Amino acid sequence: MHPIQLLRRAALIAALVPLPQAQAAFPTTVLKPVCLRQIHSPTNIVSAADGSGRLFVCDQPGRIFIFQNGMLLPTPFLDISSTSGGPAVAQGTGYSERGLLGLAFHPGFANPLSPGYRKFFINYNKNYVAGVDPGPPVADHTPNCVTVIAEFEVSAGNPNVAVAGSERRLLVFTQPQSNHNGGQLEFGPDGEMYVGTGDGGSSNDNNVGHTGGSAARPTEGLGNGQDKTVLLGKILRINPLDPDGAGPLTYSIPASNPFFNDPTPGLRKEIYAFGLRNPWRFSFDKRAGGTGRLFCGDVGQGRIEEIDLIVAGGNYGWRYKEGVELPAFSSGSPTNPMPNPGGPHIDPIAMYAHPGVTTSPVLPQLGLSVTGGFVYRGAAIPALQGKYVFGDYGSTSGASDGRIMGLEETAPGSGVFTLTQAIPFLGTPNPVIGQRILCLGEDESGEIYVGMKTNAGVLALDGGLPAGGIYKIVPLQSFNTTLPASKDNSIYAEDVPLARSYSDALGYLYAGRTGDNFGPYVRRALVAFDVAAQVPAGAVIQSAQLKLKLNRAGPSSTGSSMALHRLTETWGEGTSVNPVDGGYGAPATTGDATWLRRFYNTSSWTTAGGSFDATPSASAVLAGVALVTWGPAAQLQTDVQSWLDTPAGNAGWIIRGDEVTNETASRFDSRQKGTVPPALQLAYGTAPQLTRRESWLQQYFLVGQFVDDLADLEGDANANLIEYAYGFSPLAANEPTAGMQVASAPAGPNTICTSTFRRDPRATDLSYFLETSDDLTAWAIIAQSIGGSAPTGSGYVAESVVAGEAPIRIVEAQETLPTSAKHFVRLRVVRQP
Repeated sequence: MHPIQLLRRAALIAALVPLPQAQAAFPTTVLKPVCLRQIHSPTNIVSAADGSGRLFVCDQPGRIFIFQNGMLLPTPFLDISSTSGGPAVAQGTGYSERGLLGLAFHPGFANPLSPGYRKFFINYNKNYVAGVDPGPPVADHTPNCVTVIAEFEVSAGNPNVAVAGSERRLLVFTQPQSNHNGGQLEFGPDGEMYVGTGDGGSSNDNNVGHTGGSAARPTEGLGNGQDKTVLLGKILRINPLDPDGAGPLTYSIPASNPFFNDPTPGLRKEIYAFGLRNPWRFSFDKRAGGTGRLFCGDVGQGRIEEIDLIVAGGNYGWRYKEGVELPAFSSGSPTNPMPNPGGPHIDPIAMYAHPGVTTSPVLPQLGLSVTGGFVYRGAAIPALQGKYVFGDYGSTSGASDGRIMGLEETAPGSGVFTLTQAIPFLGTPNPVIGQRILCLGEDESGEIYVGMKTNAGVLALDGGLPAGGIYKIVPLQSFNTTLPASKDNSIYAEDVPLARSYSDALGYLYAGRTGDNFGPYVRRALVAFDVAAQVPAGAVIQSAQLKLKLNRAGPSSTGSSMALHRLTETWGEGTSVNPVDGGYGAPATTGDATWLRRFYNTSSWTTAGGSFDATPSASAVLAGVALVTWGPAAQLQTDVQSWLDTPAGNAGWIIRGDEVTNETASRFDSRQKGTVPPALQLAYGTAPQLTRRESWLQQYFLVGQFVDDLADLEGDANANLIEYAYGFSPLAANEPTAGMQVASAPAGPNTICTSTFRRDPRATDLSYFLETSDDLTAWAIIAQSIGGSAPTGSGYVAESVVAGEAPIRIVEAQETLPTSAKHFVRLRVVRQP
């Protein structure tokens, strides 16, 4: 029995119901668009792991593009879209599951000594050709299409171009219907290639072309998923390298495959796991720190989507069950009419239901077609380490809104996972509004990308452009800031009904209980901060601490706790009365704070002494005269976040000390009095700011569109790099001298040569070098600006802001030359990608 089968279903079901605390386990990140409206339907995002930093993106109609240095290269890496044996994908706007579906690079792709050097593999569907392709499993039935697993080689002279004629077909098998084609290819930690295959399509795995099925849709048929004599509805494991050169073998089957020694007639020894409906995307947790386990998203029939941990020889139950439910294939009865084909059947590690579908057990209704994903092992987002991030194609009617979710193992190696229904993204609600999620991918560093599109069709267009896009999950850009209090004051309670308040009239803050000499009276302090005016809208508060300077401690205050409560009613500051004796106080004047009344207001608090949440947001223990800190604390952080998101609800905090023990009353510096006013220290995150290069490109081009630095798009003799350096538009012609000018003027026996050039200080990826020469061979730098820094150099004179174009600058440099001298001036611009 497989270890995962030992998990009790009760424990499994409990793990599938998301717990509130699990939601916070996934950090808030940013879904950053990196390539938009240049790909029709991204089905795979893959790294070659060759040190190049390239991403390879499969476009469903049959092209593979390279994304490098933030741009999609215009020439496809491979294009089989128009070949006679190319992808069988609808050339229109209709939905289709056929086409180019998978890509994997051999682990030895970059190693010249490896037999896998320069080799990669694709999975695609082509139209069926009778007499050429394998025949259908059922007589008189014409298959819809054919799955092809093929090997290609990369050009020896150009690593960005594959040799189209190098195709070597490993596996070819028919698909009875157009859907459920699987398509994933992945090399495991063992170096073998794993192949995902769907059950052949249609629905319920019982149509013609499915084992025991027919056009009459019988209910008792075994189905392709359970039939180990067919390749459909499986995850296969093969060694794809040619085992006999030009011989008849196209791949080999590892002897360690679970059914390699099974004597059953006709059994396909390529099978690694079975009982799957449509394992659309799977991935190994094989990076440093990973477990090596295989996570798979298996698309459900009409009720349940599931994530499985795939193990050798595992049976995942389809078509006998969907998730852990026994599906009602015909009559709608909860009783499955299909006989149990024998087990054991491995249950999913996570499930969720389709919108509007009530299941048993009851599952959250989240999506329609699981996409699958990756265990994060990158370095950019430490809080995401070890968590499985996955998607769903669409979570609403018509599948228009995708969803990105997550799984977290409750304990390492337990096999029990907690589902987070929507991992948080800054500024991007989840589900992902208006986008369908087709795939997730990884780069060389383990950072995760998401392939989406705005509509359902393979070649449907969005405003005349392809509807697909690539997004990257990136961390928040973090900032630290300290906010001064926007208002503060004290509120007092008398233990005798004399309506008297005590204050020194100099604006200190008080909290705690006085001694018998002064009442005893209860004192409370109020403080508020205008968060929305000082933190960018939409930011995520990552931590918060309130700091007050204790300048006089009550005799009994040491070791006592002071609690910070969130106020639920707004208040304003008022005046106070201080008698000469500084002791018992006097009746409050109109607008003063008393136990009953709010500042600037003669109405009463809802609760005498202040209207506030009963549960403290944070507490601090007094230890004598010192800086007292409340937080960091989760509720304190939540308070500040809510005030940023909803400024109208910001009433600040009330501070309550020990109100039972006499002489705990303590005094704090305030805005008006003391040396250290109240301060709120925050760490917050925002979306990463675009670099100057990114913002300049996006002003004129599509996100991720390839732009050649050396091209001159509008023919004004300024290359794109120079247009960028000057802060010009690359699409509108400029005068040749608009960015750089040279002038001379006599100065006695000499000539003053003055050169000026435009500089964009935001372009920190640029270095400007103003150089001169007498012979066009040897050049000397007279002024330079490195990485956005201020100009320097022997000839540098000054720089000034260009009127109306801030922060663009004009840099001026001068040289004194003999009148008869020949002199040449050039501006050299260097960019670091």
